[in-house]
Order: sequence, then C-alpha cells, then structure tokens
Amino acid sequence: MTTISGARVFDGTDALGVATVSVEGGVIAAVRADTDEGGEVDGRGLTLLPGLIDAHVHLRGAGNLGQDLRHGVTTVLDMFSAPPQFTAVLRRRAASRADEADLRSAGLMAGAVDGWPAVMLPPDPSGWRIPGLAGPEDAERFVADRLREGSDFLKIFVENRGDVSRPTLDPETVAALCAAARRRGLRTVAHAPTRWAARTARAAGVDVLTHVPLDGPLDEDTGDLAGLTVCPTMTMMRALTDTASTADLLADPRLLAHLDPEVVTALRAGDRGGLPTSAARGASYEHAADNLRRLVDAGATILAGTDANDVPGHAAAVVHGASMHLELALLVGAGMSPQA
Repeated sequence: MTTISGARVFDGTDALGVATVSVEGGVIAAVRADTDEGGEVDGRGLTLLPGLIDAHVHLRGAGNLGQDLRHGVTTVLDMFSAPPQFTAVLRRRAASRADEADLRSAGLMAGAVDGWPAVMLPPDPSGWRIPGLAGPEDAERFVADRLREGSDFLKIFVENRGDVSRPTLDPETVAALCAAARRRGLRTVAHAPTRWAARTARAAGVDVLTHVPLDGPLDEDTGDLAGLTVCPTMTMMRALTDTASTADLLADPRLLAHLDPEVVTALRAGDRGGLPTSAARGASYEHAADNLRRLVDAGATILAGTDANDVPGHAAAVVHGASMHLELALLVGAGMSPQA
C-alpha cells in the first residue's frame, strides 16, 4: 500500500481539505483526515484530484497520449483519426501501457464526398481515401463500417453548406446518420461552431454538440438549452479568434516543463492550423463565451475538451495535455464553478 499525505484533496465533487490517501493495487483504499504521519509520497503544497478527461482531441501519434498523461489527463476522446489501422494501434497501446492516457475514439469522421474531413489528410500512398457520404442513402453503410472498425461513437461534420471551401453534409444526411447510429447504439457528436450548425445538428437528433457558435448567440431554434450536452472547446475558440492564444501556456514554466521541446518551438513560431468554419467572417470569442454562459445558466451539461491537435515538430494551435488546464480556466472565466 502507498500513502500520499499532506496534499489538499478534491474527490471530483467536494474539496476535502488536507488529507491522507491510501492506494492499494492501483485503487484508492482510504481517504482520511491528515495526520502527522508521513506517507511514502509527500504532497504538502500540492493538490490531489481525479484524472482529467479531455472530451475533444485529435491524435497524430502515440506521443500525444503520453503528453496528455504527464499533464494529468488520464482519458481522451479522439474526435477524428485516420486511417483506421492507425487508430487501432493507438487503442492497443493505450490499453497496455501505464504511461499513456486511456483512449476512446470516433475513428473516421462523417463528412461529404471530397469535403471535410477528407481534404485534411495528404493522399495515402496505397490509394486509400477517407470515405465521404453523397447523401442519406450512404448513412447505414458509413455507420456499419465505423462499428466494424471499433469506433466508440460517431463524429459528424456539420457546417453551413456553401460557406466553406469544400462540400459539406446536407441536413437530411446528418439526420440519416443520427438515425443509423441510434439503431446501432452509437452516440453522435457534431462539429457545430456556428448557429446554423447547432440548429441543424439538434434538429437531426445529435447527442452532443462540440464547439459553441462563434458567429452570434444561440437562439430558441436550437432547442431547450437545459437539455443540451456541449463540449465548447473554449481553447480552440480562442485560438481561432486570437493569434496570441498560446501566450498563457508559454508563460507558465510548470506546463512548459512537461512539453516536448519540438512542440514548444512550434508554438513559439506562432503558426497555427485553421479549423474549417463558416463563422470566420463574424467570428468572436465573446460570442463563444456568451453562449457558454447562457448554457451554464440554463443548466446544460458541459464537457471539458480542448480540440488538442499538436504534432511534435509541427506548429499547432492547441497543445495536448497542457491546454486542458487553460480550458478549465476559460470555463471558469465564462461562469462555471471551479468544482463543476
């Protein structure tokens, strides 16, 4: 048995103050008021809390999962990775290693033929391409293929048709995907960074919205806000509207100490990828923050997720692991309780 003494303890619901925690066989065996007895691990001046879950990431390699874990993120929900064999390898690694975050993944994201997300990846030497949907008739096949590949949920790219540079799914196809997923027991998550996308996704029956509208306030056509489950990805919303959005991370030596030097160099270079969104013309972080405040006030279920997407050696807007701490601060800044 291992004991951790002297740390402030948060159990996921309540702040317990300074306590001693005993761990046996990888499981917490006891939590008791702190005593003068020293434990094997001295936690004085530190805080002990449950592992964090990043509900929106994109994996580019196994190093991402190790970087997540080093920053206290013990589980990630991957919203798009390809090809399927790559995702399967990462799943097997994460399940067998103690130095990487646990992984749940959508695998391939649902999008239109020759549209997003197909255009996000370079051509595969083998000729393999991300399958797109031409219409509602392709929904059953797409969902069945994702289940066969082991996807834990379905991610759907919902964007204003005609307002982005590539084809996007029409509302009828989004609805067909949701219906096919429900029949097979899969939850659905929709990329929805605009008011139109949020309305369309909700009307189609999507279970979870990821991102919040950047182009204005959520309106009554979105449905009952209290009934929504939303992963707002405030870190990415800020990255899209503020080129200096990584400054807070780069100024904190505690976070920098656990980042690969290549990632730090890339972040300091100031280059960043772009999230395809038709909200670009009227995008404002204040719109996103106001929408989050409205969701919180209404009693919606809010998930913490960053949209982390960094690749060691390449520039990225949102860095794995470290950005989760910025995400939590942004959620609090928009009205959530630190204990929520």
